[in-house]
Amino acid sequence: MGLGRLDIVAKELDITIDRRPFLLRPDCPPEGQPRRLFDGETETELNPAMQERARGAGLVMRRPQWSPNTLYVQEATLYAKEQGLDDRFHHVAASAYWEESADLGSLEVIRGLAEKAGLDWSELRPRLESGHYRDAVLESNETARASGIGGTPTYLIGGWRKFGDLSVEELKTIIEAVGR
Repeated sequence: MGLGRLDIVAKELDITIDRRPFLLRPDCPPEGQPRRLFDGETETELNPAMQERARGAGLVMRRPQWSPNTLYVQEATLYAKEQGLDDRFHHVAASAYWEESADLGSLEVIRGLAEKAGLDWSELRPRLESGHYRDAVLESNETARASGIGGTPTYLIGGWRKFGDLSVEELKTIIEAVGR
């Protein structure tokens, strides 16, 4: 599991990442749905630009066949954030999805991810089943959409917003400029 670009920059510049819940497909049924083909993708491969960006960040990314409903995994991320483990959980979940096409909508899959990230499943499970974090996830999603965010990654850095993949150098330049 490699570090994403933002993580590399965060380590180099000693900054904190504040990941917020966002549902890419809020209308996705609870059981998920087949993942649509994006420009340049084949049934088995991501487009060449995505493959290159993944290699550049030291990540393994394979084209998933399934788009899960991500409500539970976003709720689990809020729990992980409360425990100070959201960075770890984020990487475990992202790796499982992009490397293994894990169904991030499955409570059993989330159990394995949570345990791998060091989270207490006996505490997390009832919170997920009761919808303890649901309103917070939906509110964060609505706030993001109302502000014009429509996808990931989206970076909010000192009032500056940028959508899409940025290189390590682009991120460092922006963060350093905003910090002055």
